[in-house]
Amino acid sequence: MKGMSSFRGTCKIVFVLLLAILTGGCTYMKMSPPPDSDKPLPVPIGDNSCWMHTASNMLAGAGYGTGTTVQARADAIFKQMNTNYGTLHGGWPDAALQWWLGSANNTSNNNPYTLVSVLGNKVKTPWQNANAPRDMGDSLRICDMLGMCIYGATLHHAITPWGDNGPNSSTPLTGNPGKVRVVDSDTDNGGDVQVYTYDPYTDPSRGNGWYFNYTTPHPFLENIVTLSRTRGSGVNSVMVTGSYQIHQNLKVSATDLHYRVGTDVDILTYRTWLNWSGTPAITEAQPRQEVTVDWTFQKPIPYCTWITITTEFVEQSWNYISYHDVHFSYPKEKFRKLPDLDWRIETPTVEKAYLIPNATGGYVIGSFDVYDPDLPGEPLVRYRLVHQYLYNQSPENHTFILNGTPGYIIRNVNFTHSYGYPTKEELWRDQKWMTQGKDSILTLSDKPMKIQIDWKGRLPYPEGPR
Repeated sequence: MKGMSSFRGTCKIVFVLLLAILTGGCTYMKMSPPPDSDKPLPVPIGDNSCWMHTASNMLAGAGYGTGTTVQARADAIFKQMNTNYGTLHGGWPDAALQWWLGSANNTSNNNPYTLVSVLGNKVKTPWQNANAPRDMGDSLRICDMLGMCIYGATLHHAITPWGDNGPNSSTPLTGNPGKVRVVDSDTDNGGDVQVYTYDPYTDPSRGNGWYFNYTTPHPFLENIVTLSRTRGSGVNSVMVTGSYQIHQNLKVSATDLHYRVGTDVDILTYRTWLNWSGTPAITEAQPRQEVTVDWTFQKPIPYCTWITITTEFVEQSWNYISYHDVHFSYPKEKFRKLPDLDWRIETPTVEKAYLIPNATGGYVIGSFDVYDPDLPGEPLVRYRLVHQYLYNQSPENHTFILNGTPGYIIRNVNFTHSYGYPTKEELWRDQKWMTQGKDSILTLSDKPMKIQIDWKGRLPYPEGPR
């Protein structure tokens, strides 16, 4: 990724079993042996608990739970989930993870694994990411825990990947592995670990995606769920993304770019990057609620070029992000300061969501344009945003709140929904907006404006794996 700066916690886990074990040849396994929480075998009719087994494996791998082995911890966590949910209905691993992390069963106050994310979809279609096996392998190699949801003609199922046939090292993969190594609550065929081979990504007859030889016909990869580390600990961490796109509209080239990006709570983890090659100097405020970023470009940015600043924050149960003091610098000309923007989205909780079958979280994607009232022909700023809500928050009711430099005009305020966190490319693609404000004209001020997002009846919980 060009021009990216990031903060990552180091992979310091006290449990020796979390270290990658050398198994010889081109076979990577994150843990050996990995935890394999299982249904009774043969699987009883009506036991639809695969999603909880997958979540239990992930939590145990991250060091949660009580027991003298990683397997004992996974089994203990599953018993706690079973007490809460039972086994009669399906569900989503992300919901089980978030419920357990926020429950009294979680006594690990300093465990950094608190961020649950979903990549892909929950609508029974292939995850159309041409690099999904590579991305999964890289996530395992930086010590994320992974779950997979797969869908086929005869199943909707969750399993836990622990490896692949790529090199046994922490170096990022250069291509897609051809195989995936998983544990599965429904089978111990050949031992706890099963190995499956991916079909080619391109499949015009069934839809592009990653199919593999689990059953006949082959099911496809619907989504993956990740359990990732943050700095410090924070129950039910969420991802918030703000992407601020600006036009270099002076005929002399810009040499660098400056901005401050922040929030009003402690930032647990962050990344900020551009769609232009450069080197950033980053200064963190104390407490860390804002970072100041100065980019020096490898090549100056010429006239009539759109530059996109994207920042991801991980925050504890809160979504808020702001940009201040955004401007290009030039060899001689004075810079022109761009509008400050502060936004947040508030989502109400759903009472006793842990009792609702298939309850799950998701992402609100938003878009708006900022105009200078003296130059109404073209947007001064184009903005995209992502708000993550948890399984116990309403998917259909959100409040968008925006304020900033007074006098600028806000137009084209749009919102839509995704069950998977969008990639940087997906965020800026044309969207099928669920809420559109093409004709709305709002005036920015330092007094927050509020826009209600009402999707009542439009987002019933999708049927989860069984």
